[in-house]
Amino acid sequence: MKLVMSPTMGYCKGVSRALDMAWGAIEDARKTGLPVYSLGKLIHNKQVCNHFAQAGMIEIAGPEGHERGVVVLRAHGVGDKLRSDFLDAGYQIVDATCPVVKRNLLHIAHYAVTHTILVVGHYKHPESTAMQEVLLDGKPITSRLITTLEDVGEPGEGVSYAVFVQTTFDQNLWMQIQAALTSWQQKGIEVVFVNDICPSSVNRRTALSELAGQCDAVLVIGGKDSANTKALYSMVLEMGRKAWHIEEAAEITNEMRQCAILGITAGASTPSSLVESIVDALQQE
Repeated sequence: MKLVMSPTMGYCKGVSRALDMAWGAIEDARKTGLPVYSLGKLIHNKQVCNHFAQAGMIEIAGPEGHERGVVVLRAHGVGDKLRSDFLDAGYQIVDATCPVVKRNLLHIAHYAVTHTILVVGHYKHPESTAMQEVLLDGKPITSRLITTLEDVGEPGEGVSYAVFVQTTFDQNLWMQIQAALTSWQQKGIEVVFVNDICPSSVNRRTALSELAGQCDAVLVIGGKDSANTKALYSMVLEMGRKAWHIEEAAEITNEMRQCAILGITAGASTPSSLVESIVDALQQE
């Protein structure tokens, strides 16, 4: 079996930044004696989240019912009201929101003054949820979530739209939805596409496209609830190639080892140490 590694995989800059900030928060909390929390899963990788839990970081969903301390906001961003709830309750906030995501959230508030907001993203994904929970003058912004092509529907007469996409959304589906929304312009409707899928995700998928073309199958490594990792897996299948999505070495099968040429890629929340451990396991007889 020959293993071919994708040249672009693993942590993106936003995830690396969030993890560095989380470790800094843990160290600072230890010095001050304060408890340290993460708002939900810091990233979509159970091994990394378990590592933080072992270091004393507690995963919480809100400020109620916990001793006041330091809370790290995840890279995916968080709604304005929930952020305010933590501050009002006396928590110290370490904002690890990806700078790209944070910029998009600020732009939503800007465009909401003159446009109806459309959010293209996965249902209940933290980033798309954060985009739908932006406040303007203390009031929630009305927006509509588009998850599938069928969700696009028809525009309102005389309405101007500003479209925001989850930075890790499926690229092929995004292109289809974008094309459908663009067709509204032929009806005289203003549609502004404010952002796009993160360049890091695009580069990772471009590299995967080239990788899959030279392999019999591709192994995609990353969290089962990671949107960008699932998008990589779906992409290989759409290319007509065999693929597996695993998040630990225990999931390796004999079928994987029997591939003549097996490609390896990983999602944006997948640590290099996990990739290395799986590669080592694959090479064992």
